[in-house]
Amino acid sequence: MNLVIDIGNTRVKTGIFVKGKLVKSNTYNSFDLAVLKSIFRDNPGITNSILCSVKKYPAALKKFLSAHSRFIELTYQTPVPVKVAYKTPHTLGMDRLAAICGASLISKGKNILVINAGTCITFDFMDSKRTYRGGSISPGLEMRYKALHTFTGGLPLIVPDMNFKKLIGANTEESIRSGVQQGIIKEVEGIISEYRSRYKNLIVILTGGSMPFLLKSLKGKIKAEPFLVLTGLNVILSLFQEQGTLYR
Repeated sequence: MNLVIDIGNTRVKTGIFVKGKLVKSNTYNSFDLAVLKSIFRDNPGITNSILCSVKKYPAALKKFLSAHSRFIELTYQTPVPVKVAYKTPHTLGMDRLAAICGASLISKGKNILVINAGTCITFDFMDSKRTYRGGSISPGLEMRYKALHTFTGGLPLIVPDMNFKKLIGANTEESIRSGVQQGIIKEVEGIISEYRSRYKNLIVILTGGSMPFLLKSLKGKIKAEPFLVLTGLNVILSLFQEQGTLYR
């Protein structure tokens, strides 16, 4: 039984995998040693674990995982089942790398564009030869709302409305919603269109917390994979199991 942990900018996601299949997943707004202990208590069959994080996390988590399972922490030095051509791998977000590894399992032998719509919107491209080339990073939905409120004198902080579709806002609140949400839709559509014009047989995979909002708004064939990062982490962990060793 494998435990995978993805510590993001806003939330923490965990998954339990058995024989390559995700059997349980959870999302936490806060995550500490007590939560981790409860996961092990509720899942006594955990033998292997992997963690990736985009920010600093309590050292107690790593200590506990190392003591109670065969543990690896995903870093830019961790061997992965794809070639990484990113020029500064030490600055690459490990969630981006994990998502690409997950995509390599789902769509083999294809050009792949992974869009992870979370705190940030990341676009990551891997070619048909399984080489990760890089991509782009843009502010996510909530970040754009917060930026308008934080860096202006009079604009209110608006909560995202996933059902809002107006182009023309009739008041300030609607104008903000239109600018932020229509802006993201057109941005993502434009980037997808550019990739499709350059690369044949492109598979577009969408994941992240804002996936439902974008999925119902974007045109063309798009594959939804809500657990892509967790799947990728398990792919990396399984690679070490196959090799008969785990790197700490």
